Order: sequence, then C-alpha cells, then structure tokens
Amino acid sequence: MIPINVNNTQHQVPRETNVLQLIQTLDLNTLGIAIAINSAVVPKAIWSSTFLQPNDNVLLIQPAQGG
Repeated sequence: MIPINVNNTQHQVPRETNVLQLIQTLDLNTLGIAIAINSAVVPKAIWSSTFLQPNDNVLLIQPAQGG
C-alpha cells in the first residue's frame, strides 16, 4: 500500500493503482470529473495509464448543481 492525498484527505491505495481505479474505488461517477495530480491536470484519455505514486496529491473536481 502507498499513501496518497485526495482532496486533502489521506488514503492508502495498492501499488500499481491508476487514476481510473482510484475513481472506481472511491465510487465516483466519471462524467464531468476533472483530476489533477501534483497540480498537473490528467486528461481522461490517460487515466488508465497514469499510475499513482507515494505521497501524490490528487485533486478531484466534480460539478455542483445549484443556482
């Protein structure tokens, strides 16, 4: 397991976890979500080939409804 930070909350994930697997583990909808790792945006096209590293800072941004 490796430590990562997701939206300022510490998580432990297995080594070789990619961004798509993280989203699935967190039970999030992939529609409209944006992801940055260590302040660099990760395009959706490469989520499955972008692997998390120890102490990565992951920012997940989801649209909010309101008005």
